[in-house]
Amino acid sequence: MSPPGGEIDKIPPTIIETFPANETINFNEDELEFSFSEYVTKRNINGAFFISPILEKNPEFSWTNKTLYVKLKEKLKENTTYSVIIGTEIADINNSNNMVNPFSLIFSTGSKIDSGQISGKVFSNKAKGTMIFAYKVDTGNVNIYENKPDYISQISNDGFYKIGGLANGEYLLYAVKDEFKDLVYNIGSDRIGLPDKAIKLSDDNNKFEDVNFLMTIEDTLVPNIQAVTMTDRNNIVVEFSEPIDSSRITANNFSIQDSTNNISIPVKHLCNLRSRKNEYAVSFVDSLNDDNDYYLIATNIYDKNNNKLSSEIVNFIAGNKIDTTAILIKKILTPYQNNGIDYLEPEFTILFSEAFSSEIKNDAIKMISRDSVNVPIDFKIINDSEIKVKAKNKLKPKKDYYVQVNMNYFEDAAGNKADTVLSKKLTTKDELDFSGVSGVITGTQSNNVRVVLRNIKNQVEPREINVQDKNQFVFKRVVPGDYLIWAYIDTDTNKEYSYGKINPFKSTEKFVFYSDTLNLRARWPVGDIEINFKNNK
Repeated sequence: MSPPGGEIDKIPPTIIETFPANETINFNEDELEFSFSEYVTKRNINGAFFISPILEKNPEFSWTNKTLYVKLKEKLKENTTYSVIIGTEIADINNSNNMVNPFSLIFSTGSKIDSGQISGKVFSNKAKGTMIFAYKVDTGNVNIYENKPDYISQISNDGFYKIGGLANGEYLLYAVKDEFKDLVYNIGSDRIGLPDKAIKLSDDNNKFEDVNFLMTIEDTLVPNIQAVTMTDRNNIVVEFSEPIDSSRITANNFSIQDSTNNISIPVKHLCNLRSRKNEYAVSFVDSLNDDNDYYLIATNIYDKNNNKLSSEIVNFIAGNKIDTTAILIKKILTPYQNNGIDYLEPEFTILFSEAFSSEIKNDAIKMISRDSVNVPIDFKIINDSEIKVKAKNKLKPKKDYYVQVNMNYFEDAAGNKADTVLSKKLTTKDELDFSGVSGVITGTQSNNVRVVLRNIKNQVEPREINVQDKNQFVFKRVVPGDYLIWAYIDTDTNKEYSYGKINPFKSTEKFVFYSDTLNLRARWPVGDIEINFKNNK
């Protein structure tokens, strides 16, 4: 048996020496050198080496032990400050530990170093490897679809970035998750963060901090149907290419055409199959003849970014398998974990396994207390497979209640129904179960500031409110946990954050994150939070 090894190597590689040295002036060589603290993988250097201003010709790389040699294939511009970035793609050989932060080297071919600097942070769950593209506005039109940036940087593992060695002038910065490593923005593939304004560097103001970005992905593609499968004689499963806006789709968006007999078969129900991504079940009463030719027609289907599928016709194979499965309760959605509901505004949503008839009697759903006292409720059919239930009065805190659903009232398109009453226990929350957050917005005169409170683990839905009088905000009855809090100026007053547009250009809405994570504990609300827009220049 071989002897056991030592401790696992968790130390990331670093660059310990360079040629030229940082902030060297009058540099006129054609080769750069970078010495690492340990042996690193060589194959990643092509995608990890960036020099700004960008060169037309790619450099040539060679290695000797732990030292990287970069042979420049073109002459550097005179009297120009250059910035070299070695990105975090570089990892050691021993245990594949990546560099934690990108390495930056600045030098000049002239007698001075341009001292302009822009720094900030990229806020995104998928930010790792994101590049910062800086375009000098006064050099012409900025076209990030075709033109490579004038200057480049990369974010650190914790999202921070810095671009140094910038000459005076006006710059537009973008955060780009450059998936193809081609230094241009590819819409639909690359995630992007847009600026809220251009940055103008001058002798009097040559350092800008907190130039931050929120990332999104621009979706300009129209949704389409990927597959149509007849699962039984009364149901067809339709799979879309992406998530569909469920609030804008009903059974009326679909029809079935029998091209053999030239007749149209009406669709009765539509069910969102939440357990299957991007899939819906289309239900109908009439059985189909498996010798005939059928087409599913979908019209006016919108994705979640308002891209519209005007019409699509898809051929499918008919089947005659009999549907014998009755409708069941798939899940009860409650505002809190473990079937917890609010006692002040008690409401919840019942999700059914398939679509049901919209004619549901009032006594189909009941709610009772633990001692069998009836609780008056209202319910509303959201769609063919979801019902929202709300108690008419507030309930007692910290008590168990039971929702009873008479499944005999819920019939599917094939006529199946279950002769049973299903009961689910719900538990009301107590005021002592909650925390809270309050504070003030400073540094802006805008009347359209909104504040967002987001649970880091996404255990509850994000909450969003307008600021109140004197720019104050209060989140009451917050579920305990770790939270991020941030604010934005809702310029277009649509009550949601706008990420901006590239073409035609529309700047992103200005935002500020509170610097610390909030650990909210039950019965211990946190106050005096200040979110200062002046910190974001």
